[in-house]
Amino acid sequence: MKKNFLFIIIFLTIIISACERYDDREILDGNTPIITPNPIEDNFNIDLYYPDEYNEKLVIKNITIKDITRKIEIEVLEKLISGIADDHINNIIPNDTRVRSIDIENQIAYINFSNDIKKNDFTEKEEVLLIYSIVNTMTGLDSINSVQILIDGEKQEVLSNIFSIENPIKYSDLIVKDEYNDPFDTIEKYYEILNNKDLSKLSTLFRNTDKKSRVYYEMQYVDKNIKEYKIKEYKINHYKNSILVDLTIESITSDDKTNKFNRVFSMIYDKTHEENVFKINEIY
Repeated sequence: MKKNFLFIIIFLTIIISACERYDDREILDGNTPIITPNPIEDNFNIDLYYPDEYNEKLVIKNITIKDITRKIEIEVLEKLISGIADDHINNIIPNDTRVRSIDIENQIAYINFSNDIKKNDFTEKEEVLLIYSIVNTMTGLDSINSVQILIDGEKQEVLSNIFSIENPIKYSDLIVKDEYNDPFDTIEKYYEILNNKDLSKLSTLFRNTDKKSRVYYEMQYVDKNIKEYKIKEYKINHYKNSILVDLTIESITSDDKTNKFNRVFSMIYDKTHEENVFKINEIY
């Protein structure tokens, strides 16, 4: 019995002294290393996506971020914004853009930018390149599957002109593989054909071009009482092989009455011809 009691006393003494030594490590001096349960990596490899020097598509630049002291999501995004030394890229994110916060929930990164990100008068192409420079880079992290862009803490309808940022955006390989192709070009041609009543060319804009489809297009989309269509505004919600384009259209009838209405174009990226174009799949 005495032996058991002695053993318990020795065991407790060891535990207490160990605890005391742990506490002492925190207060000894500034040279004592602090061990964290989740240490931050010193170096991190990441692919950054930048527009090429001609602003035609995105190119990938693999870099190593060193001496990491903050969350990796912040480190990567601020490195993307600050840019890298390379004559073959063009960073179009305004340099004074600030990252106010990044919150990740269900692999959606809610990135809150200062209003500086939209201060430039971007072309449509630049707007798409800027958005996917951010989205493609950030979705390269295991923690992120899509990106919701916020401006000063609020959702916006579009970033600058035509690209909707109301919902999370996923990675696009199309903007990396091929030069940017404006889907609006096809829609402009569509309404130009309707205005000119040159219906024989209508089928060339659609994905299906058989005889039955051509007749359907004319019956479905041609209103002979309309003398002119005007495109008032439009926006796209992503840039992939299959996209949706939302439009506001103004029509003028033969008796000069005007009417505004909305149309949604479902479009497919077509690489079967010499010139890569978006073709109309359906109109709603």
